[in-house]
Amino acid sequence: MMYHPLLLATMLTAVLGSLGCKPKVPATTLQRVQRLYDEKLDGAASRAASVMVRDHSVNADAAAWIGGLAEYRQGHDEASRAFFKTATHSKDTAVAGGAQAMLGQLAARRADDTEALRRYDKAWTLLKGSDQRQVAVHALAVCSRDKQSPEASVWRSRLDGPSVAEAPTDRSFSLQAGAYRRRASADSHAATLSTQTNMAGLGPAIVRKRSDARGTWWLVQCGAFATRAEASAARRRMRSEDFVVARVGS
Repeated sequence: MMYHPLLLATMLTAVLGSLGCKPKVPATTLQRVQRLYDEKLDGAASRAASVMVRDHSVNADAAAWIGGLAEYRQGHDEASRAFFKTATHSKDTAVAGGAQAMLGQLAARRADDTEALRRYDKAWTLLKGSDQRQVAVHALAVCSRDKQSPEASVWRSRLDGPSVAEAPTDRSFSLQAGAYRRRASADSHAATLSTQTNMAGLGPAIVRKRSDARGTWWLVQCGAFATRAEASAARRRMRSEDFVVARVGS
């Protein structure tokens, strides 16, 4: 997920300019942090985010989210954890929920299952649609370590409930990485694929249901595109998976 909450700042600059004022230009901005991250300059993105957090800048929480992703991509768990904890205070529920989910992943990585499930539960209440579904996928993976886990049934019911990811979309095409007979297999593939698709700017991989004369299939897909050409261009950017362009709902 990528965020660009700069409209208010742009409008403010325009108003001040019309009044003959010259607002002070900040040393770094969320736009710069985002650009550095998109260019995979993770160290620079992290340093820029740190400046915004230190100075309590406007959008510092969103900058912390990107800084956390940059440190996570470098494998720096402690640094990314510090950023994500800051991002949990964001008023943007997508940023706060994403940060909680990433803290859950970091806890799961160090086998702190109690902390992981606590973070995932918080993320679940903040996120929506496919992001919310991926939280349930990761939480169930944690529960699977303990066959007697009392939380497993709760997360399974959440995962099996209605999902925005399976609702109709006004975008006709997606990238598909697999089709499975068993939903559990599709969920597992989507969970492992989501880090890559998020880094590519396509959002998390999701699972969609399709039924035909041969039965039910569970499709692992990512991205939403208005045309086949847009989907094909995104497919060429994905190098490590054998994606195909698929029509949503077909």
